[in-house]
Amino acid sequence: MLQDEEPRFRTNNNEKKGNIKIDFGRQGGFFLAYTIVLLGYYGIVANIVMVNQWISLTTQTWISFTEMERTVLFWTFEAYVDTFFLPLILLFITCFLLTYKEDIPHYGIKASIWLVPLIIVEAFIFYAIMFGFSLEPFILQFGNWKGYLHIIILFATTLSGAISGMKVKQFIKSKRNI
Repeated sequence: MLQDEEPRFRTNNNEKKGNIKIDFGRQGGFFLAYTIVLLGYYGIVANIVMVNQWISLTTQTWISFTEMERTVLFWTFEAYVDTFFLPLILLFITCFLLTYKEDIPHYGIKASIWLVPLIIVEAFIFYAIMFGFSLEPFILQFGNWKGYLHIIILFATTLSGAISGMKVKQFIKSKRNI
């Protein structure tokens, strides 16, 4: 009589539960790349701008936040020569790697293009933290030709890095198939 009864609770821990699968490797790579660019891009610019090492070779002069040029956040291309083009190189390499690691290159290109609005939004956030809220950032970014030149330079760098990553991966795959 006891053998005919079904057990009320079944515990089978070997079953897969749920239908949602998240590939943390892919999203983690995007998150890491975005973090590197967002912290590194303005970090490189700020390190060169904040310490004026060209005044004297023996002593370095510290420039405070209030004395910093307000346009450097929105027109970073003016600081590229002083930073030895390191922000652009960082952006190019990150976009290259984002596209190179993808099986479908269009995913990497799309992820690379999203870096440009994030860099621009970060400039607005840094400006608000350092100088307070005002309409000046919008005028600097969208009311002046230098703001549009900055956007064009960022898009050109991200697209060239992403397309280079795609072409290198296609070249390597074609060499493997021979």
